[in-house]
Amino acid sequence: MNEDKPDWYSRVSKGPFPNEKFTAEMKKNVQMSVMRGDGKAKRRKYLQVGSICGLLLLVMLLAIQLPFGGEEQQRAGDILPRKEETIRAQGFTDQGRLSVVAVEKETIRTLGAPSCFGIETDQSFTGDYIVRYSYKEVTDEVTTLDDLTFIQPNSAAVHMVRLPFQDADVFILAPQYQDCHAIQIYAFAVEHDTGKAVQLRFQDELTVSYTSYYRPGTAPKVKDDKLVLQSTEGPGGEGTLNYKPIRMYRLDLKQGIMEQTN
Repeated sequence: MNEDKPDWYSRVSKGPFPNEKFTAEMKKNVQMSVMRGDGKAKRRKYLQVGSICGLLLLVMLLAIQLPFGGEEQQRAGDILPRKEETIRAQGFTDQGRLSVVAVEKETIRTLGAPSCFGIETDQSFTGDYIVRYSYKEVTDEVTTLDDLTFIQPNSAAVHMVRLPFQDADVFILAPQYQDCHAIQIYAFAVEHDTGKAVQLRFQDELTVSYTSYYRPGTAPKVKDDKLVLQSTEGPGGEGTLNYKPIRMYRLDLKQGIMEQTN
């Protein structure tokens, strides 16, 4: 064929180009680049394997520690958080506090209707109680009052009347703040010298009891170092032949009694 051929054809037919553009230096660079690429791939492979191994090790450690952690939580759970105490009544001396504390949860009701014990919105609190006296960072249990009912206008702690005697402070507790005939009371003494607290008994002419009473509309008082309580007799307040409108009691700390006297 006698067709005309381009110039490059004649040059190629003569053999390799005299001036090779792909030099040895370029080959070396390409080879190094390939080697670095292989190194990076290997490092990525090693990093992936290392990450998987680390994750497996972490899972194993957690699996080993879980039983011990559960045991620690169980031991910590054995120590129950301290419940906040319900102080139903309290009174204060110069150095301490006498308090009536609910042993467990109280039964709380609203009266719902007016009566001798209060108005319809008053609340009743029934439960078992511990009487304590805290003095110089020491708390002593004085006594227990079981199945006792408080009736008060609200849930605030009842104020115990403090009466000063020569040898002790006497506290009067009236769980129910009103009644049609007689307001029942308890009495406790805190000795001045020792700080010892005791529950007092009331010794009348024929009976001894941990409770006494005073007439509604009056208040317990101290006169000549004696407790003065006003009496009431019968539903209408009528008296009897032996009726004493005022009863007086002498404090006997050794025996822990309020002894009725003239």
